[in-house]
Amino acid sequence: MSRVIRILSVTLLFMALATTAFAQSANQRVEGMKGVGYFQPVSGTDVPPIVGVRYWMNDGMAVDLGAGIGFRNNQEYTDASSATQTTSFFDFAFDIGLPVVMHGEENMIVYFRPGVTVAGIQAFDQTASASPGDKGYDMGFRGELAVGGEFFLGQLGWPNLSFSGQIGLGVDVMNFGTTEADTDVSFSTSLNDVNITSSGSLGFHIYF
Repeated sequence: MSRVIRILSVTLLFMALATTAFAQSANQRVEGMKGVGYFQPVSGTDVPPIVGVRYWMNDGMAVDLGAGIGFRNNQEYTDASSATQTTSFFDFAFDIGLPVVMHGEENMIVYFRPGVTVAGIQAFDQTASASPGDKGYDMGFRGELAVGGEFFLGQLGWPNLSFSGQIGLGVDVMNFGTTEADTDVSFSTSLNDVNITSSGSLGFHIYF
């Protein structure tokens, strides 16, 4: 009986070692797959959240493409006859990024991500030549270098569901088209996907 137990123990040990040796890392498993989700919050009160697709071109690099839109109605202004009128604003944002794998585990990917975000926030035109009700766009551009992690819920039986977070250094350029303010350039660190302080959001992807 003890000999049978020893044989079974050795067999299970070899099976476990074989499984470990041949287990795919997460970046190998998702190669060629597309993940739909929310992965790039943008700073700012009125900037719409970006949703999009992460496509793993190979086991070392992915591409992120995302877009966000926002609609705000009942925006009041006073026309030339001093009557109150309402209009609506349409905001937009686009993001592109290239996550590059730094390290992969069975249920985790650590990556480096250069990315660019462009956002337009519509508002009333306040320049000297504008008429009441005229609208324009304040444009924002952000270039960022970030390091992040994508964590898959394989241990819970959902290997195609992931949550992610990243932190990086970015350059922000704001062009105020609705006022006569000068273009603003700033440098800042950013906390993306896990954005507890401003929106409480958490980035995620569902792969197929």
